[in-house]
Amino acid sequence: MSDVWELFQKIQDNDNVVISINCQLCEAEYGTATSTSTLHRHLISFHSSVYTSNNKQQRQTTPYTPAEQKHITVKLAQWISVDLQPFSVVEQLDFQQLIHTLDSRYIIPCRQTIKQEVDLLFSQRRANIQLEINSFTTKVALTTDIWSSSCNHTAFLGITMHYINSDWKLKKCILDFIPIEGSHSSRLILSKITNLLQEFNLNNRVLSLTTDNGSNMLACGRELANELEACFCNLTFSHKRYAAHIINLAVKAGMKHLDSSIIKLRKFVVKIRNSQVLLDDLKSICRIKNKNFLMPIQDVDTRWNATYLMIERQIVMQDVMEILVNSHEDILKNIYPTSFEWSKIMVYILF
Repeated sequence: MSDVWELFQKIQDNDNVVISINCQLCEAEYGTATSTSTLHRHLISFHSSVYTSNNKQQRQTTPYTPAEQKHITVKLAQWISVDLQPFSVVEQLDFQQLIHTLDSRYIIPCRQTIKQEVDLLFSQRRANIQLEINSFTTKVALTTDIWSSSCNHTAFLGITMHYINSDWKLKKCILDFIPIEGSHSSRLILSKITNLLQEFNLNNRVLSLTTDNGSNMLACGRELANELEACFCNLTFSHKRYAAHIINLAVKAGMKHLDSSIIKLRKFVVKIRNSQVLLDDLKSICRIKNKNFLMPIQDVDTRWNATYLMIERQIVMQDVMEILVNSHEDILKNIYPTSFEWSKIMVYILF
């Protein structure tokens, strides 16, 4: 067999019919009737460093058996999954050179093969969860929340199971991470949860569902309780609300009395963070005062402790901040809290 097949792979469809020949070092794709001479010219033209050095060395050693090759590929797929790497990492030249340097006997698979391995790992882990569920007979509790990716703005419904196993150890595992499209209505969330309960046969074993205080989640909890009672005679199910979320709502209600002071401090922090001149001056003051520079923290409404952390950071840096304000009175004095406003913040927030 020609040595080009060490760096090319035949891609098959679901009927095991070869549909293309793909280079494992790049995204080049050739027809099924392409000759090995053409494939050889591709390797010489585009991958001479790998083909002429590493691949020659590889042909001089005993190749891995299919089982050994498979074992390494599974470990590679696990790393890609856990480290959130793209499938295309296997096609990056530097990565390929690193792998060939570490082990010239291993043939790096293409991205399609890695995707298949990741899908297979997912199916195996899902089957293991089902086996784990079947290994104990106690009730389970669920927690769920909707999370949005900052990269592609896709929303996901995460569902986590909490349980005590046969060894009386408290365990938890993610049952699913479900993409959510369209309106996050209670009916949509309910359908996703009930489908998952049906898949893992947990309808009569789920003890509670804990969610935030969103109106859609509250409605979902009520509807799920009615459905489990009517269809599965599950009379022990109850919907719980996050205690931390309730506390956060109470704290935010109390902070309305401090709106003017908090808004003023927030403007001050934003002003400093958006000015390289002010940041450089702040760093200089810290060096003179022999104090570590700490970046001002800007609070975010969706991060529950962010306002507290913003205030705490300002208290730690208060002495250098006052020097900075005095140095730039024209732009900072009117947005920096007064002594009276600081006393209100200290009393209501810290004590």
